[in-house]
Amino acid sequence: MTGARISGVAHLAQSLDKIWSTRLGERVMRLEFGSDLRSLLGEDLTPAIALLIYNELVASAARFEPEYVVTQLQLVMLTEGGALGLRHAGLYFPEGRFGNFDIAVPLTLPAKPLEKKGA
Repeated sequence: MTGARISGVAHLAQSLDKIWSTRLGERVMRLEFGSDLRSLLGEDLTPAIALLIYNELVASAARFEPEYVVTQLQLVMLTEGGALGLRHAGLYFPEGRFGNFDIAVPLTLPAKPLEKKGA
């Protein structure tokens, strides 16, 4: 947000937010980057849709963020306006982008509302 260089957990949180808020096909030179999460947020929340949301979060994080493995997801908020609050926990690998998975730090990130933006 500020343009300052960030690293560690702050970078991980920003990276996951970018992955989950970017629609597939939205980035010009990286059409495969992102997730299909936004299309699922427009549906009525049923157990099947909740499972698809969880699957999309885990699969897109695994595809684009080598420093994090999601191990737990929990729905913690649901608003009438359609925002979902999901808390996630997992293993953070500080050197995962270099292929080093020897250091694993358990991590729980605070819930951030996911909202359907645009059409």
